[in-house]
Amino acid sequence: MSTAFSTSTPEVKARNLPSFHIATSTVNQVSDAVPITSVRKAAAVCDVSPPVVRRWLSHGLIAEPPWTVEELQKVRDLTDPEGRRRGNRAPHGTITRWNAGCSCAECRRFQSDEARARGRRKAQVRLPADVRQQLLDAIYAGQPFRAIVRDLGLTSNQVWGLAKTNGQWSSQLDAALTATRREDLRHGSTAAYVRGCVCKDCREHQRIRMAKNR
Repeated sequence: MSTAFSTSTPEVKARNLPSFHIATSTVNQVSDAVPITSVRKAAAVCDVSPPVVRRWLSHGLIAEPPWTVEELQKVRDLTDPEGRRRGNRAPHGTITRWNAGCSCAECRRFQSDEARARGRRKAQVRLPADVRQQLLDAIYAGQPFRAIVRDLGLTSNQVWGLAKTNGQWSSQLDAALTATRREDLRHGSTAAYVRGCVCKDCREHQRIRMAKNR
C-alpha cells in the first residue's frame, strides 16, 4: 500500500503544478549530461542573472567551467533557498533580458540588431564625412585608389566596411570609381584588378574568384 502511494504522489503533484512553473522548466530545460561552459548558460538554467553566477565563482562556491546542471542548481538552492533572486521580469528583446542570460529568438534578434548598429556607429567614427570627401575628390582627380587610402592613413577595411552599412557612401564611392576607371582595361577581370582597379565589376570578379579558391 505504501509503495503504491509513493509511486502516485509525484504524478499528483505534477498535475497540480501552476502553469507558469511548467513553462519555466520547459524554457530552461538542459540535459544533465551536457556540460555548461558559459556564465550566460549557467544563469539561464538556474533562472538567475549572470552576475549571480559570477558571484558564486568569486566566492569559490563553484569551480571554473564546465559545470553540470545539478551542481549549479545545488549552489543556487543553497545560496537562495527562498528564490528571491530568481527570474527576470524584463520583456524579451531588451538589453536587460539579454544580459540576464536569455537566448530566445527575440533576444538574439535584438542582440544582432544592436551589434550591427554598433558596427555602423564605429564605422562612421573611423571614416568621418570630411575624410570621405577627401577620398572622393582624390579619386575624381585620377589618383590610384590604394595610394589615396594609404596617404589618408586609412585601410581598405575602413572604406569598404562603411560601404556595407551606409548605402549613400556605397553609391558615391562606386560612382567615383566607375567614372574614373581606365578605359584600356577589361573590367571584371583578374588583370584589371591586379593593375589596381577596384570598381564594382572588378571587385565582384575578385570576390567570385577568391570564393572558388577556398
